[in-house]
Amino acid sequence: MINIVSQEVNNTLKIIVQNIEKEEDIKKLLSLLDYEKKSIEINFLNIQTIESEIILALNKIKSHLCIYSNETTLKNYLNQLGFEVKFIRNQNRIKRKKLNLEYLAIGGSAGSLKKFIDIVENLPYSQMSIFIIMHHRSDEKSSLSQILQTKTAYYKVVEAKSDMKIENSTIYTAPPGKHMIIIGGFIFLTNEEKRNFSKPSISITFETLSNEYKNNLLAILVCGYGSDGSDSLKLLQENESTVIIEDPKECEAKPMLENAIKTNYYDEILSLESINKYINTCLNNDPFNNTQLEEFLNKIYEEYGYDYRGYNLEHIKRRVKLFYSNLKPNNFLEFQNEVLSNKNIFKDLFFNISVNITTFYRNPEVFKKLKDTLLPKLDSFLDIKIWCAGCSSGEEPYSIAIFLKEIGLLNRSLIYATDLNEMILKNAKNGLYSKQNYKQFLKNYYQAGGSESFSKYFYDHGDFVEINEEIKQRILFFRHNLVEDRKINDFQLIFCRNVLIYFDKELKENIFKLFKQSLDSYGFLVLGESESLDNHEKFLTIDKKNRIYKRKI
Repeated sequence: MINIVSQEVNNTLKIIVQNIEKEEDIKKLLSLLDYEKKSIEINFLNIQTIESEIILALNKIKSHLCIYSNETTLKNYLNQLGFEVKFIRNQNRIKRKKLNLEYLAIGGSAGSLKKFIDIVENLPYSQMSIFIIMHHRSDEKSSLSQILQTKTAYYKVVEAKSDMKIENSTIYTAPPGKHMIIIGGFIFLTNEEKRNFSKPSISITFETLSNEYKNNLLAILVCGYGSDGSDSLKLLQENESTVIIEDPKECEAKPMLENAIKTNYYDEILSLESINKYINTCLNNDPFNNTQLEEFLNKIYEEYGYDYRGYNLEHIKRRVKLFYSNLKPNNFLEFQNEVLSNKNIFKDLFFNISVNITTFYRNPEVFKKLKDTLLPKLDSFLDIKIWCAGCSSGEEPYSIAIFLKEIGLLNRSLIYATDLNEMILKNAKNGLYSKQNYKQFLKNYYQAGGSESFSKYFYDHGDFVEINEEIKQRILFFRHNLVEDRKINDFQLIFCRNVLIYFDKELKENIFKLFKQSLDSYGFLVLGESESLDNHEKFLTIDKKNRIYKRKI
């Protein structure tokens, strides 16, 4: 795959970047950015973060630079650093329909009876009106309505008659030898010619229902021979009705489904089990009930290996709801399928779930205690190791490193800075921060007891600042999952602030065991202001107010 391509057009160098993971890619891009022409246009495609050396190169040519990105993560990061980035929207993404399910139509032929029974048996109670069209011989009497009535206690099942008014919570079956059409809230039976060699015709019922109920209609095709239903699907899509086709793999009689799929006028191809879940989800007033959300988290773990199952469910629910409202799916099932089938969408959700709110010297009183009391106690160790668990974008480990420098301990210290979020770790390693936030950093630094010129720890690049190399070199950034990963070293100090509030009680206890295993015999643990280990059997409380604890020997 070509990672970087460039072309000069009308005195503008246009660059498309698709991958910059290799060292040679970085060198190639840097050479292109050293450009003396009037303007540069650079497109970052499917890239969520870039290295600091590229950002510094972009900053030098900012006056004649235009940046495009199709990733909101990169766009937001560069915006914070003072770059203007134009967002490239996915032009292939089809405008989403909104299904307000009030009417359900199901059509099928050979082998469809078992499918109808399965769907009806799994229907929850609702006010929905349902229409079932099954191919029959015209000279046979149908017992479909009687069979289906034995499968549901929630719905009345009747064979349709002409001039019958449509009622809520009722299933209507099309009689043999008649077309069932719906106009003005009434059912009419007609003797028109067969359509697609069929009477009743699925296509005719689907079309009249769709013309009547638009986006309140869900139409489902199950197994059968022939092509009935296929020629109606274009109209259904134009009316913004939703079309689901059963997965042909589940049927012996596949042609009806295969012909429908060939039209490309459908929304989903689903197994029967998934169809039932889809309907249940659409009828559920609260798509974010706990059971459904827990199942969703299980599927995320199975698909991607990220385990949110022990996180505080209310926190997860709030974050998922926010992402759901931005994505605008038709329903929760569609949302779940998109997340599980599209890794880029999952990444966006992951960043939405991960809370990355931090700053230099957040809660200055805690850092003042750190500088005046805790860090001096580490002077007796030849090699000082500190763990910042859940370090987010890096402000916390950099804050600690600066204070280690001021008390003369930095050169024999190493800070392990870990987080679950790999993208935020790359940004943290860059050590670049908005000049707009610098004033707050400065204020916090002096309130925390900083005694030097804060600016000496940074390089000034105009709209943003960069942590100097001496501080950067003492911090090791890498991914670590508190839920699944094991001990990584023995530490004299562990910082884990405002992370555990997102976990449930059992998971917290497992993490506290990990911290105890990871602490030196006289090691300290610092938690966030909303977290507590008071009266814990494994830790002594050193400073209740500032949430500072010591491992029990």
